[in-house]
Amino acid sequence: MLVSGEPRPAPEALAWGALAGASGTIGLLGFYRVLAEGQMSLAAPLVAVIGAGLPALVGIVLGESLGALQLLGVGCGLLAIAIVSWTGGAPLADPAAVARGEAHPAPAVTRAWPLILLAGLGFAGFYLAISQATASGGGAIWWPLLAARAATVAVGLALVLRARPPMTGLRPAWPLMLVIGGGDFGGNAFFVLASQQGPLAVAVILSSLYPVTTVMLATWLLHERLRRWQVLGVVLALLGVVLIAT
Repeated sequence: MLVSGEPRPAPEALAWGALAGASGTIGLLGFYRVLAEGQMSLAAPLVAVIGAGLPALVGIVLGESLGALQLLGVGCGLLAIAIVSWTGGAPLADPAAVARGEAHPAPAVTRAWPLILLAGLGFAGFYLAISQATASGGGAIWWPLLAARAATVAVGLALVLRARPPMTGLRPAWPLMLVIGGGDFGGNAFFVLASQQGPLAVAVILSSLYPVTTVMLATWLLHERLRRWQVLGVVLALLGVVLIAT
């Protein structure tokens, strides 16, 4: 922000940016929590589709001009997110039941749904709020992102002080956490830049294709084998990108 010399926008833009940061943080916490509950196969596709589908729908309802091929590309992208994110397994058992030593613990499906909705709505709220922040700020980029990150840190610190989790064993993970934080912020910044170049629906769908990238990197770097439906998801994602770009 200091290097760009961007002038400070109206307080409304900073408020939207802070709301985006808080919403995204809540979405991440809900997503990590539902994974900890053992609901990965159920959560991953639903969270991704909710987080991407709602902002795309809002953009279309508000009158963003998308051609027939772009709309078809949006549909392919949403379907690809769901297919690639799906692990193909049944929901895992309730960890509490496993700890009690039950031979056949029942999966905590019912408990997962509020967390899935919380995570999906949190991600959707970030996309919508940060887009509104840049619009309210007359195209400002770095001030809204600063407000978003400040809100993220504030919410995170408040939760840490409330929960007081153990801090032992974190020192070796600090370099990796810094890389993760930088990558997350970079993703946010590039999304803001992309959303200013075209319709919100297009930027949201393309930004939400990260499960496809993860699967492809796992295949390339970790030599993991793609399942058949994941191959189909990658093909749909590439088709969606081509259609959206036309």
